[in-house]
Amino acid sequence: KMGLPMGAVQNALLRDGKDPTIMDLDPEKSVEFQRNSGGKKKKKGKKKGKKTKVEKEKKLKVRRKKLFWNPIDEGKIKKHSIWYKVKGAVDMGKLKYDASEFDSLFTDASNPADKKKKVGAGDSSSGPKQKKSTQVIDGKRGMNGGIILARLKMEYSVIANMVDNMDSGKFDATQLRALQEFLPTDEERQGLDSYIKSASTSDEKKKEAMDDLCACEKYMVAMMVVSESASKFDCMLFQSQFECSLKEIVDEIIKLSNACKEVRTSSRLQKLMAVILTLGNHINTGGTGNLASGFSLDALLKLDEAKAFDKKTSVLQYLVKLLKQNDESLIQFKEELPTVAEAGSVMLDSLSADMKQMKEEVEKVKKTAEKEGNRLRREAKEKNISVAELIAEKADGSNNNDQTDYKDKTPMEVFSLNAEVEMNKALTKTDDVKDSYGEVLEYFGEDEKMPSNEFFGTINKFIANFYAAVEFADKMEAQKLKEEKRAAALQAKHEKKLAAKKAREDAMAGGASEKSAMAASDALSADFTEGGDRPKPTLAAAAAAASLKRRGSKVDAKNGFIAAAVAATKKKAEEKNGPPLGGIAAMAASAAARKKSVNDIGPPAGGIAAAAAAAARKKSD
Repeated sequence: KMGLPMGAVQNALLRDGKDPTIMDLDPEKSVEFQRNSGGKKKKKGKKKGKKTKVEKEKKLKVRRKKLFWNPIDEGKIKKHSIWYKVKGAVDMGKLKYDASEFDSLFTDASNPADKKKKVGAGDSSSGPKQKKSTQVIDGKRGMNGGIILARLKMEYSVIANMVDNMDSGKFDATQLRALQEFLPTDEERQGLDSYIKSASTSDEKKKEAMDDLCACEKYMVAMMVVSESASKFDCMLFQSQFECSLKEIVDEIIKLSNACKEVRTSSRLQKLMAVILTLGNHINTGGTGNLASGFSLDALLKLDEAKAFDKKTSVLQYLVKLLKQNDESLIQFKEELPTVAEAGSVMLDSLSADMKQMKEEVEKVKKTAEKEGNRLRREAKEKNISVAELIAEKADGSNNNDQTDYKDKTPMEVFSLNAEVEMNKALTKTDDVKDSYGEVLEYFGEDEKMPSNEFFGTINKFIANFYAAVEFADKMEAQKLKEEKRAAALQAKHEKKLAAKKAREDAMAGGASEKSAMAASDALSADFTEGGDRPKPTLAAAAAAASLKRRGSKVDAKNGFIAAAVAATKKKAEEKNGPPLGGIAAMAASAAARKKSVNDIGPPAGGIAAAAAAAARKKSD
């Protein structure tokens, strides 16, 4: 019942001194009854009998490779979706492909092998992560603050005045964040306040007490007079980062908006999806029966995982081959999706959350700026000056912030108003891209809650897998072409050898020797001619004479010119003026003529000389 192997249970019983044969008894009957009657479980044997006619004619069931995709319910397919548009667009019967190759790859009529059960590895549990605790030490805090302040090289009172007016000046976000970090805590504020009061008996003692403070403590004392310093730092930080942060968000929104438009308007992607749907239905069902009307995008990644029965060819590789044979333009479908790669890292939900947070921060800055502006306006009214003049007065004329076009508004108030306008524009774009992405999900029949990075990430992974398959196909085609060229070269070489062999055999049969001898005879005619009425001796005749002499035959008057040719050739050879004239036939005749005596006995003339002699006799006859 617990799933233990029988052998393991029997070994455990044997180890504990128990009878392992008890496992062979029937659990439905008592042990005592079975021990006494010997009633053990009987294995039912198979009845032997002749196979019926139906069993003999029973055919093996054809197995098909399955593409485990998630079909989309046809009732959920809208008229403007991609699946409605591609329905029936591709007919497998009209595509160019090798049906026998398809059957060998994706169907199998043999008995399926037993599937091996894979034992899953146990989940490893990790212990709870310990939170790192941070301990602040006053001495270390003062030292770190002093390092930051030393880099700024600015009077602490000037910094305090800038914070009070929410004027970030030339401070960047990092410096503002560091200054905010060293604002005095309530405990530090109380300690410093008590220290200053105890030393305030006179201005001289107060000055000495302030001089004894470290740089960080002096900064804290200066900031103690600034009201709501933490909130003002928040406004300054937001202002310094607002433009860059908003630009990043808007850029992401534009990328996502363009990607949504591309996947909906790409004609190549639409045709490619139609081919994949048709191919998948043909693999799963043979093109008949319960056909899928569409599939979820995760099936695109399974094309590379699903293998044919040869355990080498993937469905994706076969798809590339099918496209190369039918419509190669679809292979370049990526050209119509230039922004999809960048959109894969964009999270629409995260953008919405960032926009919501920025909007809340703008509202917070606006409230803080209005509160500070109202205070300054009251103070300016008392002095009968404008707010801008009051701010310049407090800054000792060093305020260079001229953002405001309103004399009764502070620079931070103007910033908050402009930021609010920009935020509303960005929020409108965010709402538009949400609607556009929702239409994309409906177009592909996907779940409306599917994250944007998951959708475009799936397409990007498919693109990477697809072009890897294209590269593999190109490599295999190049290798096949190389092998074909090599085979053609070997075949040409073989045919050339056969032709040369045939030519030699023809020469041995005398087909070419006579022609060669006649050509050589023309070259030597001047040396051998002794009279106008005497025929010109040929080298074939010379070769024939040499051959006859070696056999002991007599050269008669009829062939007197042969003797003359032999004598002339022999004389020319004895003069050693150079090699005998006229190719191989002349060399053969000269070699034969150099015999010491006509009656010399030697092996029968063979090779080219024999062929030349035979041709000469044939011509004489």
